[in-house]
Amino acid sequence: MKAQKYLLLALFVSGTAAMAQESPVPKAEVGLNYSFNRINPNGGLSAYSANGGFADFEYNVTRNLGIVADLGLNYIGTANGISVNDTTFEYLFGPRFNIRRHGHWNPYVQALFGEERFSNGFAPGTALSYTGAAQTNFAMALGGGVDFAVGHSLSIRPIEVDYMPVQIPRGTLRYTQNDFRYAAGVVLRFGAK
Repeated sequence: MKAQKYLLLALFVSGTAAMAQESPVPKAEVGLNYSFNRINPNGGLSAYSANGGFADFEYNVTRNLGIVADLGLNYIGTANGISVNDTTFEYLFGPRFNIRRHGHWNPYVQALFGEERFSNGFAPGTALSYTGAAQTNFAMALGGGVDFAVGHSLSIRPIEVDYMPVQIPRGTLRYTQNDFRYAAGVVLRFGAK
């Protein structure tokens, strides 16, 4: 009877230790995400929403530091009752700081910088609606999220939230379009450090 108690205690301790183990740090991760963007164009125009997606590639330099490339596409058909048919394409790059201390959970923060290519439909910075407009603007994504490892090669990303300011020219001046992005998706994990 005593041996059974010790065996049961050993199984409990080893099971608890196994649950507390962290998943291995992958060399690279590829995220495939749905995004919902809230566009705040300023300049007297009302805010509107855009749907799209983005892929991000992260190379993990260390356990906690990764370098990220984020490529996203959004489409807006109608904004505030006006058919605009706008498309934006973001390409952003920068560091991601991972907090890999919570077992399978991986919270992170990031600061990404690059450009947003805006094309077709309503031209930001003007009061006139026309098609064929296209411009490239400085953009950022400042925020973070959390991934949950469900296996050695797969994580689920239930949430990522980013503040995404975009610098829009208006004549000789520039103004900031204050956008927000919510994203969720899956992350494919490759290799191990």
